[in-house]
Amino acid sequence: MAHTSMPFAAIIGGFYNLNPVDCLAATNRAKEFGAALASAGFGLVVYFSDANSLETYVVSGYIAAGGTRAAGSIRVRYPESQRGQVQFAEQATHGDVFDPKIFAGQDWEEPFYRSVAEAEGVDAVLLMAGGKSTLIAGHIAVARQLPVLATDEFDGSARVIWAKLTSITDGYPSSTSHPPDKLVAWLLGQCAASGKRRNEAQRKEVVYRRVSSESYRAAWAGAAFVLLLVLLYFGVAQPPPPATFGYLMFTALVVSGATGALIRAVRWTSIETAATTSLLLGAVAGLVVGLAYLLPQFVGAPGVLDVTSAAVRATDKIQFISAMLVAFTAGIGFDTVFDRIRKEAHQVPVTV
Repeated sequence: MAHTSMPFAAIIGGFYNLNPVDCLAATNRAKEFGAALASAGFGLVVYFSDANSLETYVVSGYIAAGGTRAAGSIRVRYPESQRGQVQFAEQATHGDVFDPKIFAGQDWEEPFYRSVAEAEGVDAVLLMAGGKSTLIAGHIAVARQLPVLATDEFDGSARVIWAKLTSITDGYPSSTSHPPDKLVAWLLGQCAASGKRRNEAQRKEVVYRRVSSESYRAAWAGAAFVLLLVLLYFGVAQPPPPATFGYLMFTALVVSGATGALIRAVRWTSIETAATTSLLLGAVAGLVVGLAYLLPQFVGAPGVLDVTSAAVRATDKIQFISAMLVAFTAGIGFDTVFDRIRKEAHQVPVTV
């Protein structure tokens, strides 16, 4: 296949309505354009191969130039209904240069217009003479802001598109005063500029998505942090009765772990985990690690878990804050927590 960096120009036009003299001149000019496109490193996208279509002569000049003959550098697009009808003479001797693709269906307009409308492997468009289909394709290309080289040397729709482009593009060239190689060089420059604009648009889209994602995660983290402060207030400043304090502590472990995971997702911008996933995994990690921290302490000193406890003491509050810090840290490193759990699970022998 042709190198992915090769720009591909859709060749659109025809000489069906030209008189014999102009038709001969147009076919010769089309061969010159084919040679210029080959020398400039373009690939071609073609659709028809009859004697009055522009593609036939551009392909002839392209192959004869002997410059760009990379495998697949001529993409042939046509529907199932034209199988066996679209055949270029050069395919017999340079078959590897051609990359035919047959579209299902009987309608030739679909693959033709779609390749321009959706820019399927089309980076630029060359228009010469032509009729209604050339006019429609030209308008589509202009609307999509594809680089368009429309010639005004011969009668037809290409001249109409040329007139439109001269009214909206400063310094748009004329084929009556510029040779094909200069026009193709201009088209190559337009492709380079279009590529830069496309890359910049993609970069801005990536930045926008990243900022939107970070804002979304920051909102989750902010909400979780506020809830954490509320729990901290009720756990230290206004503690509930001992019978309820234990439930408050376990809730604080979950919220602390979730807050740590969400803050991690905001702080480390390379993290692609969804906010809801971070919340869930952080909450589980905070609860597991927090309980692992508290249980050994409760064995020796039950504190608020003791049914005889009458009040929440200072030591219980310190234990509460310490557990929250441990759970918060576990939430930040929840992946480490789960990796350790998985390794320990693998080490446990399975018995029947």
